Amino acid sequence: MAQKQAKSRLGKGIASLIQSTSSESLKGKMDIDKILPPVNVPQRAPVIEHGPLMVAVSDIKVNELQPRKIFKERELDELARSIKENGIIQPLVVKKIDVGFELIAGERRLRASRRAGLEQVPVILKNVTDKEKLVLAIIENVQRSDLNCVEEALAYYQLMEEFRLTQEEVAKKIGKERSTIANFLRILKLPRAVVELLQKEELSFGHGKVLAAVKEPERASRLASETASEGYSVRELEALIKKRAKPVSEKSNPFFDERLDSFKGQLEKKTGFHFDLNSKKNGKGHITIKYNDEAEFNDIYEYLMSNR
Repeated sequence: MAQKQAKSRLGKGIASLIQSTSSESLKGKMDIDKILPPVNVPQRAPVIEHGPLMVAVSDIKVNELQPRKIFKERELDELARSIKENGIIQPLVVKKIDVGFELIAGERRLRASRRAGLEQVPVILKNVTDKEKLVLAIIENVQRSDLNCVEEALAYYQLMEEFRLTQEEVAKKIGKERSTIANFLRILKLPRAVVELLQKEELSFGHGKVLAAVKEPERASRLASETASEGYSVRELEALIKKRAKPVSEKSNPFFDERLDSFKGQLEKKTGFHFDLNSKKNGKGHITIKYNDEAEFNDIYEYLMSNR
């Protein structure tokens, strides 16, 4: 049930985000063979005995499921010049299909190779299922630093949806903290106008995390628009939110309340969950952990039980 509710907790329009938002570059050095064991190539496919196989660029079909949707023209031109001068250092990863090959990882290199006028490129063959192909494409992309935060968040979402994985399981596959995965997924719940600013990189992932804590969608949109137009840093945005917050209740503890924002921020950064902290003059108060549905409740429960 928890997994069936995953789509609804990210709000309407997630499908259009996935369709409209894909590219590559491997800085993470994730060993694909550690994620999926090597498999035998069927007899109809060429067998690699000594290093990569050279295949025609025209024989490679692009993988439509890969996460990257945005390719920066300037960076493609730079890579094309480098490939023209030095060749392709890292082979592309492909799957043999009935006619030619299907790309699993390396679309940015493939595009740049075409620009550089290469007729053939080095590839490594992987005989994988469609699901394994998606895992490889996603992992190869999220290990790169040039994915925008929305593309990366959508990649994690796809992994959870396609393979019914928990945030903890995705975190292990990718090599990141579970709280990091939670924070990426949370930005997908932001109003569409805010998500578009993040896609355009007019706002950073840090801005997105701060805005995700704003409860009112309209207020989050206004703050995002002002931050983008004025060029506010993440700290300046946090100060703006604090400045425009509602007055502190008379029942609160002013001395302790000054530190609540800091404590709240540390808790959310450590766990990836949303908190409410309240205090009174007599020193009493309460800590509230908020969740949106059963799936998020299960994540909180598992986290608390595993950290006893």
